[in-house]
Amino acid sequence: MIPYQLAGLEGEEGRLGHVLVADLDGKTRTLEADCLLPFFGLSMSLGPIADWQLDLQHNQIAVDPATAATSKPGIFAIGDVVTYPGKLKLILTGFAEAAIAARSAYALVHPETPLHFEYSTTSGVPSV
Repeated sequence: MIPYQLAGLEGEEGRLGHVLVADLDGKTRTLEADCLLPFFGLSMSLGPIADWQLDLQHNQIAVDPATAATSKPGIFAIGDVVTYPGKLKLILTGFAEAAIAARSAYALVHPETPLHFEYSTTSGVPSV
């Protein structure tokens, strides 16, 4: 959704039901959703996320680089809006942080099911 930004999430019993987005004038829309796939953009402004009472350092979200976890349990953050020691502001770093956050969120949602990665370099090229 462009030129919208995330304004809020709604749901019940730990499940997403709606995503609220706001345009540049602050006008909001409510979208029915069961999954949120945010993509990177060009603005490093926290927008309404600044009001979520997360630990901030120099107007950036402080995260654990090993998990992408913020100071609020169950909230993960990645990209140019986050900070941690040694942070490199590169697109490649953001993609790596996305994998770390996804792995961490998976472990939170499915604590009884280990997540195993498999790489083509270790499993070989698939046969046709």
